[in-house]
Parts: sequence; structure tokens; C-alpha cells
Amino acid sequence: MKYFVISTSFLTLLSCETDAQKLKIATIYAAPKRVVKEIPETGKTHIYTTRQEVTERLSPMILMLSKNAETLQFRIQGNIDSSGHNIHQVRKIRFEKGELNGNGITLRYYVEIKKKPGKESADVKGYNYTKDETYNIPNDVKIIKIELYEDRINDAPDSKPKLIAQQIFNSFVKI
Repeated sequence: MKYFVISTSFLTLLSCETDAQKLKIATIYAAPKRVVKEIPETGKTHIYTTRQEVTERLSPMILMLSKNAETLQFRIQGNIDSSGHNIHQVRKIRFEKGELNGNGITLRYYVEIKKKPGKESADVKGYNYTKDETYNIPNDVKIIKIELYEDRINDAPDSKPKLIAQQIFNSFVKI
């Protein structure tokens, strides 16, 4: 019985995964804000309510976390709008290995955005997304170009993905 418990706990530890490469999505919230505006023609004041974002939007970019001769760790981040009578959701971030040009390589990442019918809450203005990636650098590569595209999968079939960020990392020297 003792060996069974030890082997079971050992197998449980081996099956643990880290969430280092999971897609993380956070909601961008807005709070009501009262605005008082005076109309100059009539001299009357008008009070109305607007919504102001209280959550910071992440700008679309690719950040290097660490690099060495064998691996490059980087973070993909960005945001999408989602409000009104359509719900936009980030489905996944798809990786497509690009072409090898001499001593450089292009990596393409596509953020797949799905549009669903329905009404988003008035407090929701969109979603931030982040994903950490690790890329093993081949021996002959010295320049890595990473491109981030936004791909709306419910749009017309002839629509092309939109480039929203790109970053070039160079000088990878193997010892």
C-alpha cells in the first residue's frame, strides 16, 4: 500500500503542467461617469451618463522575456473591442512557421477572433490577451522576425488578416 501511494503521487507530479504557454484573457471594464454639460444657446445644464474604461488596454506588441543561444522566450499581447450587439471573443492564437530567408526566419501568429450574436454587458468594452511563447532557435538562424495578425474568422472569406504588430530580434550567436 505504501509503494502504491508513493508511485501514484509520483505519477501525479509528472503529469503536472505549467500554464506558461496558455492564453490568458482579461476583461476590459468600464464604469459609469456622470457628465454635466452647459448648452450655450439656452444656458441650461444637461446631465448625462457616459462610460469610462477603468481597466488599462494592452497595446498590441511582442515583448522579449529572455534569450540565449538556444531559445527565445517572448510574450504576445494585445486587445480587442467587444461591445454593443455583437460579442467578439479571442478563440486562440495560432502559430504558423514562416519562411527561412538566408540566416533569418519569420514566425507568424494569428489571433483568431470569433463574432457571436448577442449583447455584451454595458460594463464590458473588450478583452486583453497575453500568451507567453518559447521558440527553439535553429543553428543557422541569426535574425527572427515575429509578426502578429488579427484574423476575424466570421468575416467574408476574401478578407485578409490584418498585421497589428511585428518585432525583429537579431544577433543569435551559437557557441
